[in-house]
Amino acid sequence: MQRFSPLGGQIFLQASVFGFIKDPQANLDDLAQVCGDLGVDITAQGFDQRINPQALTFLRTMLAEAMETFKNKTPLPLPILQQFSAINLTDSTILALPESMVEEYPGCGGNGSAASLKVQLKFEFLHGNLEQIVLQPGREPDQNYQAYLAQVQPGSLNLNDLGYFALESLKTIDRDKKAYYISRLLPGTGLLSSAGEPINLPQLLKDRPRQALEMEVRLGKPTKYQLPCRLICISLPQEVADRRRQKAKDNARRKGRTLSKEYLDLLDWVIFVTNVPQSMLSIEQVALLYRVRWQIELVFKLWKSYCGLKHIAGLRRERVLYELYAKMIGIVLTHFLLAPLRMPQGAKANREISPVKVRNIFKDFARDLVRSLSVLADFLTVLAEMLNRLERFGFKQKRLKHPNVCHALALASTVYQLELETKQDIDLPFLLA
Repeated sequence: MQRFSPLGGQIFLQASVFGFIKDPQANLDDLAQVCGDLGVDITAQGFDQRINPQALTFLRTMLAEAMETFKNKTPLPLPILQQFSAINLTDSTILALPESMVEEYPGCGGNGSAASLKVQLKFEFLHGNLEQIVLQPGREPDQNYQAYLAQVQPGSLNLNDLGYFALESLKTIDRDKKAYYISRLLPGTGLLSSAGEPINLPQLLKDRPRQALEMEVRLGKPTKYQLPCRLICISLPQEVADRRRQKAKDNARRKGRTLSKEYLDLLDWVIFVTNVPQSMLSIEQVALLYRVRWQIELVFKLWKSYCGLKHIAGLRRERVLYELYAKMIGIVLTHFLLAPLRMPQGAKANREISPVKVRNIFKDFARDLVRSLSVLADFLTVLAEMLNRLERFGFKQKRLKHPNVCHALALASTVYQLELETKQDIDLPFLLA
């Protein structure tokens, strides 16, 4: 600031974040009105003049601060997950941008937007925290993205989409970070036996009954990598396998490719590779934990459909990125509210929190929250009212037939705990002897 203005950094931040929480499609007039709620009289044009490169630097810094400050410290009470220091999910989503930003953020081509932005996210599921957000041009391939590896914690479990499959990344997780991974096997990846002999996986699965297969293998070619891991192959119901084959054929036809018979035969199976030892996870538990990866897709759905990332207003670069950063800070606050509510206790122990309902309740209270920010007692009163509303109305209807992933993990944790106790009962006399 080169001169005094009642719209300082604090008011600008509060108006921007809570303005878009209150209305994800807020325009400049709406944001100016939020400033009015905070005691600052400014026009829409005056607010727009504050959206400049310095404001972007400020909001980008505040986003980083928010991600460090608003972290849930309590893990999900699930022993099967608490074997690991963290459960990391990495994936990306694409946001369309105005064509004026094509040089800075070129798109993927084809039928998509000429300019697009890719948001790379590392989501830590055990605590429910957003650990890393990186913005890239839309055309950047996921397989080249390795920034998430710098934040892999020792003892963590890492679940990534097949688009991130790279032997160098798995090697880093296993040997450098002393962490664990579960991944689907990328077709065409070299497979060797423990003795170093090549494995023809399509032939191996063709010659055996359709039952689960587990074996120790090495990933890579004889001259490189040879990364030891468990190979797990689980046969799929015929109707599921047929749908996968039809989808693969349709995709190949659109791209002008032809699929080999060996590749199509492998679609009868879901094939995992992991360095998690059998003493920690059985075959069934490996398959169940990989389902957790889908939770990051639900995160992106919440962001786009209910937090406003699907629609970013403006054509000017600063205006577009300003709105993106402001909405992302609101998203961090939303996840901070969500995280401790995911597995309720007591009468609601069999209920699933609804991220959409949580966000909508947060939206309803946004104006009261922002108006009470300057008086701590008033802010705590509004916050208590909002949390009471969340506990009463923030949950989905009961799911009688298909449990949500947290309750499926709770059931698996019960089995895991029984197995652990039984093993201890068996091993203890041996140790005493």
